[in-house]
Amino acid sequence: MDSILSLLPKIYNPVDYDAFSVIQTIFWFIAAAISFYFSFKIARLWTSISVGFFLIFWSQAYMLNPYAHSYNKMAAIHYVIGAIAILVISHGFQEYYIFTRTLEITGRKYLVYLTTIGVIAVASVLITINPKPTLQVLRNYKIMENSIWFFLAMLNIFMVWKIFNELRDSFVAKGVLCFAIVFFFIVLWKGSELYLQIYQWDKDWMDIIDFSGEATDAAKYATRINVAQIINRYSALMSGISVAGAFSYLFKLLR
Repeated sequence: MDSILSLLPKIYNPVDYDAFSVIQTIFWFIAAAISFYFSFKIARLWTSISVGFFLIFWSQAYMLNPYAHSYNKMAAIHYVIGAIAILVISHGFQEYYIFTRTLEITGRKYLVYLTTIGVIAVASVLITINPKPTLQVLRNYKIMENSIWFFLAMLNIFMVWKIFNELRDSFVAKGVLCFAIVFFFIVLWKGSELYLQIYQWDKDWMDIIDFSGEATDAAKYATRINVAQIINRYSALMSGISVAGAFSYLFKLLR
C-alpha cells in the first residue's frame, strides 16, 4: 500500500476541510445533477444554464481535492473555469429572455458542450504554456474570477426578473424567479470576498506578506473584516442551498 501511495503526486500544501465547504459542495452536486438532467432531457433552452451550473459544482468540488493548493497551474485553471461558468450561465439566461420574447432558440446542444469544452481547453493551454503562477498571480486570477462573478450575478438578477415578467402567467415563472435568490446570495458571496481582496485583507494576501514581510492595516479594521468574512462564509453556504432548492423546485414544476 505504501508503495502505491508513493507513486501519487506529492501534496505540498494540504487542504483544510471544513463543514461549510463540504455541505456547500453537496448542495452544488444536487444542483449539478438536476441541471444535467435538464441539459440532456429537456429542451435546448436550458442547456447553457445547466452546463454553467455544472461547472460551478466542478469548481467547488475541485477545492476539496487534496491537491487543490499544491499545483499553481491547476489552481489557475480552476479559477478560469469558475469565470467561464458564470459567463455560460449569463449567456443561458440571455437566451432564455430572448426566447420569451421571440419563442425562438438558436443553436444545438452539442454546440454548447463543444464550445464550452473548447474555451476551457484553450484557457488551459494558455495557462500551461505560460510561466508557473506565483502566489500573487494566483491571487490576481481569483480577483478576476470574483469580479466577473460579482457583476454578472447582479446582471443576472435583473435578467431573471425580466424573464419572470414575461412568464408571469406560466407555471414555471416562480421556479425561474428562484434563481434571483440564488444570484443574490452569489453577489454577497463573491462581493464580500472581492471587498477583502481589494483592501488586501483576504487570506491569500496575508499568506503572501508572511513571506514578503510587508505591513498590513488589517488590525485597524478587524470588525469590518470579521463582518465581511461572516457574510462570505454564510452566503457561500446559502448559495449552494438556494441553487439546489431552485433546481429541485423547477424539476418539480417541469415534471
